[in-house]
Amino acid sequence: MNKALLFIGAGMLAAGQLSAQCPTGQTEVTVSIVTDMYGSETTWEVTGVGGSPVFASGGPYTNAGSAGEYDQPSVTFCVADGTPVVLTVDDEYGDGMCCAYGEGSITISAAGYDLLSLGEFGGSASGSATIGGLDLAVQSVNLYPYIGQGNQTISGTLRNAGTVPVTSFTLNYTIDGGTAVSEVVTATVNPGSTYDYSHGTPWNAAVGSHNVLVSVSAPNGNGTDLNDANNSVTQPVGVATQVVPRKTLVEEFTSSTCAPCANFNETFDPTLESLNTNTPGSVVAAVKYQMNWPSPGNDPSYNPDGNSRKNYYGVNGIPAPFLDGRNMLYGTANELNESAEIPAVVNLDIQATRVGTNVTVNVGVTPYTDITGTHKLHIAVVEDYYDYVASTTSQDEFHFAMRKMLPNASGTSVTNLTSGVTQNFTQSYTFTEGGPAQGNYNLWGTIEGITVVAFLQNQSTKAVLQAGTADAVVGLDELADPLGLAIYPNPSNGMVFLRSEKNLGALTVDVFNALGERVVTRTLNGNGTRSIDLGGLTNGMYYMNVTANGVTTAKKILLDK
Repeated sequence: MNKALLFIGAGMLAAGQLSAQCPTGQTEVTVSIVTDMYGSETTWEVTGVGGSPVFASGGPYTNAGSAGEYDQPSVTFCVADGTPVVLTVDDEYGDGMCCAYGEGSITISAAGYDLLSLGEFGGSASGSATIGGLDLAVQSVNLYPYIGQGNQTISGTLRNAGTVPVTSFTLNYTIDGGTAVSEVVTATVNPGSTYDYSHGTPWNAAVGSHNVLVSVSAPNGNGTDLNDANNSVTQPVGVATQVVPRKTLVEEFTSSTCAPCANFNETFDPTLESLNTNTPGSVVAAVKYQMNWPSPGNDPSYNPDGNSRKNYYGVNGIPAPFLDGRNMLYGTANELNESAEIPAVVNLDIQATRVGTNVTVNVGVTPYTDITGTHKLHIAVVEDYYDYVASTTSQDEFHFAMRKMLPNASGTSVTNLTSGVTQNFTQSYTFTEGGPAQGNYNLWGTIEGITVVAFLQNQSTKAVLQAGTADAVVGLDELADPLGLAIYPNPSNGMVFLRSEKNLGALTVDVFNALGERVVTRTLNGNGTRSIDLGGLTNGMYYMNVTANGVTTAKKILLDK
């Protein structure tokens, strides 16, 4: 059945009917539905607490041809005054009704007020409201899962889930079931509106694991809250000896054969670049897993490690971006920066060295509080950039493609995460340069163009505790380079830049093809970053001898125009 409607108190009503003509002691409720372009993904129902009875339900709806907001027929029904109702919305794809596809929502209103609205969520969301009476609900507690010791402000958000304005209430918090700390708050919170609370008495947090319970009572002084089920929220909190800055992790499942992926990456990749992603000073690390679907599924960068990560998250549609192990909603710089503001209680010390095409990675994991649960350390070697003219989409530039997980996509188990105790993990892999094909772990370009991304992840919740990056070009052979020269991008579409922190003066550049034939000779004057245009050469691997002050160093460059 496409839409199923069940009503109590007033008989059956048609979807879109303006008035339910409720009898005395009952209140009319309206459900307003706005879908994004993928209406077929959306279903909803309004029930009593515990899932019964079902007052109304709807969806799936018809898909639209373009992104936008699409009004669906509203639904009205009657319930007895004082009845708590629960709205549950499901999205089959798992990205809610928002963002690039349209800002959809499902809203419950009664007595002239919008009481509840859902739209921005992952796979599902729910909320409650009480019809015809007082109902003050605690929505959130603004304490991160891990915090530092010392005074902490207890704050968060309340919502008036009833149909009667609230002008005062008592705000309480308890720590580990202890004595309540209470204060009377005078403020007007209209039905459907929220109120950001901040308790005047701070909590002096001691190191260890705690449960913080925030509750409200006595709405309007002596009023009776009709729904006790939403009067409190308990937040488990770990208090660490110290907190450290977080590097937030982006994981994106994508493909060169996926048109929506190309559209998403058109704006997302510049966002990642603007945040200097995968550099030491950035707050963002990124790994992209290229899939072998949709049809024709011939993305040459697909490999089995990416498929294993896809199965871990249960991804069944792309693009699918994740942020620290949870669904990413917007893909904006603000969303990434806000995630990076969450304090971390684990430090990752990552060092990557290379000899030839062999990369060795050491990661030191240091927690600042005892952490329970099952965790794994994942190490991804990513290629920073490559050019590839996709066969079925408009995308021709690719960033942060995963080439190999070390030792594999399963990662390495990390046990006994004890405060202040460092554990070290070492992995190594020898790469093949020069063009991937499905199923292998080859680099598209050269070893100089890779970065190592490491992250610690809870296997049950999928939450990423911390991420970090290391520049893999800082290795033994690079340290032996007397000129300290870096060349980029590699692979290149023709224009190559040469950079050194040293004052080298004039550079003589000789370029040789795979047969050892000199094909270009240039003298580059000046200091700082210099450039050379190799766009006249055919695609393939070339070797550059760069000479300055009588000293020569050799570099490889892959042309892929």
